[in-house]
Amino acid sequence: MRTTPTGFQTVIEHFKRNRWNYQMDPNRPMLHAGFRGKSGTFRCTAAVDESDDLVQVFSFVPVVVPPAKLSAVAELCARLSYPMKMGHFALDQSDGELRFHTSSAYPKGELKDEVVQRVLGVNLAMVDQHFPALIRVIHGFVGSEKVPSQANPLISKETAPEPAVHPPGRISFN
Repeated sequence: MRTTPTGFQTVIEHFKRNRWNYQMDPNRPMLHAGFRGKSGTFRCTAAVDESDDLVQVFSFVPVVVPPAKLSAVAELCARLSYPMKMGHFALDQSDGELRFHTSSAYPKGELKDEVVQRVLGVNLAMVDQHFPALIRVIHGFVGSEKVPSQANPLISKETAPEPAVHPPGRISFN
């Protein structure tokens, strides 16, 4: 009988406590679930890798990006992901799969429920929040440059300090 890794057990307990349905992967410390947000329903996978003490969550956008839209959606993924502190959109150029990924390292053998809640919560909130923009670009209603980016309120281009000008030293860069 195989034992469940401690970190993965924390993820399972989080899902049970919230009364969320899930399916466990029979071969890996991974579980699969479906979540309904305000703008769509998403497949989600949570995985724990005890070899490097990393918890990861992937949410899959329920649309395959057609080949003609790959570059526009890839640009949108970059625009949306750039200001994010945690997580990023990823597009598989070979099959059009689109997903959002969050992860967090944790101290050896000490995955806390708060970390699971943050990694999972950020993931689901971001994919749900940005799903309408992704659909607008995928279906050709707007170009990726027309979708407003969600600027980081702590560091925005409007409030960021100007870089200091330093006198030339012995080394210069072109």
